[in-house]
Amino acid sequence: MPVVAEAVPALLHVSLFLFFVGLCDSVLNINTTVGVSTIIPVGVGGLFYVFTVIAPVIYPQSPYQNSFSSIIWYLAQKFRWRRYKDRGFDGELRSVSPNMAQGQMQLAMEETEGRKGRDERSIRWLVDNLTEDAEMDSFVAAIPGSFNVEWGVDVWKRVSEAMDDENKKTSGNELIAGQDPSFSTGLPLVVRPSPTRTVRSPFSSVFRLVRTRAPSVPAIHPLPSLSVAYPSHVCLQSFSAHIQGEGVMRDLSRRVAHLLETCKNHGLFATEELWRKRTRACIETTASLVCCADAEPSWFGEIGNLLGEIGSVEKARESSSVGMDDSFVMRWTCLSLIAIRPILEGDKTLQSYAGLAIKALKQFQNEKGTDDEQAEKNAQRIDETFERAWTYQRQLYYALFRHGNLTVEQAHDILYDHEPQLSELERVKIEAERMGDADLWIDQLQDMVQGATHGIVRQLPGTDNFPSEHLSFSQALNLFVDPLKIQFIPLQRSLDGVCSLCPKFRGILERKEDDLGYQATLKALETFAKAPIWQNGLLRRQLWRLQDLRDGGGLGFTVELFFLALRQLLSNSVSRESHSALFIGTFRAIASDWPKYKRSLGTQKMLLAMVAPFDGVISGFDCPSHITDEFLVLLGNVLKGQTGSHIDHALQEHSTNPTELGSKVMAVISQSQLSFS
Repeated sequence: MPVVAEAVPALLHVSLFLFFVGLCDSVLNINTTVGVSTIIPVGVGGLFYVFTVIAPVIYPQSPYQNSFSSIIWYLAQKFRWRRYKDRGFDGELRSVSPNMAQGQMQLAMEETEGRKGRDERSIRWLVDNLTEDAEMDSFVAAIPGSFNVEWGVDVWKRVSEAMDDENKKTSGNELIAGQDPSFSTGLPLVVRPSPTRTVRSPFSSVFRLVRTRAPSVPAIHPLPSLSVAYPSHVCLQSFSAHIQGEGVMRDLSRRVAHLLETCKNHGLFATEELWRKRTRACIETTASLVCCADAEPSWFGEIGNLLGEIGSVEKARESSSVGMDDSFVMRWTCLSLIAIRPILEGDKTLQSYAGLAIKALKQFQNEKGTDDEQAEKNAQRIDETFERAWTYQRQLYYALFRHGNLTVEQAHDILYDHEPQLSELERVKIEAERMGDADLWIDQLQDMVQGATHGIVRQLPGTDNFPSEHLSFSQALNLFVDPLKIQFIPLQRSLDGVCSLCPKFRGILERKEDDLGYQATLKALETFAKAPIWQNGLLRRQLWRLQDLRDGGGLGFTVELFFLALRQLLSNSVSRESHSALFIGTFRAIASDWPKYKRSLGTQKMLLAMVAPFDGVISGFDCPSHITDEFLVLLGNVLKGQTGSHIDHALQEHSTNPTELGSKVMAVISQSQLSFS
């Protein structure tokens, strides 16, 4: 039927052409002059008609076409006259559809600079013309998906760059209050809303607006823009913002910030699901704009409490461990890391508590030197104590399980032969009691960090929290399977947990343990089979975290959280590259103020520890090269012009590390030292 319907006007066109041909021939036979004057305009019109036939084939966006255009298009595509690149097929060139309407749509979606320009203009148009929360909800919910591909990131960067161009153009043409007629006359300035229109764009996932209103969504007026009618004082503020060149990105950020503000009041929403839907969309959009489109985090207001709340509701850490809801968890994590960075930097109380925890560690045993030097020596001594306890426990494990199932009497004889190891473990347990004061300050600091960051640190993927209650032997070992996940390790409770089987061993040795108790002890000791070798310097790293929180504004602390989260997120991610711009933008945002803290020894040592061979958080997983390169740039900047034994030790350590990362780290450190000399 479409072919038959299309044939009717085509036949009319043919009859019209035959009529003009007959007319020209007839007039030319009657009078040559009149015939020529008739043939010329008919010929010009005929040429234009021929142009409209082939114009869509040559230029698919041409507004001119007629009934014969689809035939010419069909013939041209049958001979594979035109091909296009579809980004959905890894850039593969594909044949254009012989159907003209479908073929034009395919070519409109092709990756070209022209299409990027159309997408950019469409975004700007939408931001200027969306006036209601229901429309903004649809728009905001669609934005994060556009950042999943490189094309979308490029388009948003062009929008952001256009904002900078506007700033330059309008910087010399700002609106002065005294020059505006509404101020002199006292009449309210009200800019009327633009007519509602529907836009078609190749950026369809973002620009396809849902025109139906959601009656259950709270009808809250959006923040002012040029296209909304508002009272004079509100509109003047918005109008002035446009004139001053804030641009589309700032305007969009203000609207998203308004939606975020509504999310802080659950009472505005009919159901909890509506609150979750809007909050998730706003969080994902904010993260995308901040990390990938150069929007300033301050434009969106204080959202730390909201991030903590939605992270708890959505169970971000649990979801990341099973690979669920990747898109939201990744964006929530990135935005959370950016949000906690200024909190750690600006909280003076938290910094003072970190200093008190260092002093408590210094008082564990008096040494010569400054407070930090004494604390470092004590941390090293405690590391050696942990390692000693770990070694003795491993020896007892192998002794008891080497010969298979043993009776209580046989276990008694083996423990009798290993009584020195048991005595050493008991001495370690006694020594742990002296670490209670340090534990008190570490626990308080951990509570301070969680409270200041609205519980975000507790919910980040890849991290773990040390329980506040007494630990059994198996619980302590499970925590130390991957100890880098724990930011704050209480000393006394940790050693108590590792040495908690000592009374059981002593009971067996003194024949006070019955068979039931003996079997329970063996079952608990079996968990040591999964225990790794003790990581050297684990407690010193904790000291460096404390020093970084005290002196480094939490720079090293946040960078470490970033890589712990990245390791967890990438372990379950289908595509490692699809969110590269998001991760790079996050890292740059949290490390942007490195010049202020490059002299912090704790920060320097933390950064070096992250790339330590075998037990560094970065060297411990297959970190994407583009993220590693960003970190190495930061490391080089921080170490430039710095000296110390920690840098010399890192050079020596990496000189025997044959890996590619080790070679890069050594080159960065050497270059920073060369520039200093």
